[in-house]
Amino acid sequence: MSQPFEARYSPARSILFALLSAGFVVAGLWMIGVFGAVEGGRLPEWAVPIAGWAAIVFFGGFMVLHAIKAVTGGVAVRIDARGMLLRDYSDQLIPWDDVTALSTQNMMGTHMLMFEVVPAREDTFGAFRRLSIPLNRSMNGYGCALVVNNTDRSHAELLEAVADFAPPRLLG
Repeated sequence: MSQPFEARYSPARSILFALLSAGFVVAGLWMIGVFGAVEGGRLPEWAVPIAGWAAIVFFGGFMVLHAIKAVTGGVAVRIDARGMLLRDYSDQLIPWDDVTALSTQNMMGTHMLMFEVVPAREDTFGAFRRLSIPLNRSMNGYGCALVVNNTDRSHAELLEAVADFAPPRLLG
């Protein structure tokens, strides 16, 4: 059997994502008028500040999250014979027995490992992840998604680890 797969948060990629998020925060600040009056545009006048605040809140959260990951680093994903440790979901290992389905998808150029877990395992996920499960299912048929583009490993390496360690019932 292969060595366990570990993907660590990449400080360089985390900083890049934080800077990209900061750009959207600045755009939101512009939309709410921090840099002066906003003239014209495609949105109705009342919608511009709402879109600005949405950008500030949404991308501001991502900016802080990625800045923290750039500093703290650590293991983001670990896959071995016991299961998957996915730090964006929980600090607890997800045993293979709790995984009910696996698939891969490419959505707008982002490679993802899609998966489902038993409801009891969903209850151990953070609040944001629990709330996003129904939305994910409505978009792609799976409640959970794993992306390693903020780590030092590739999607191909992730899939090799899944092929090495996941039980045959999930690989069919």
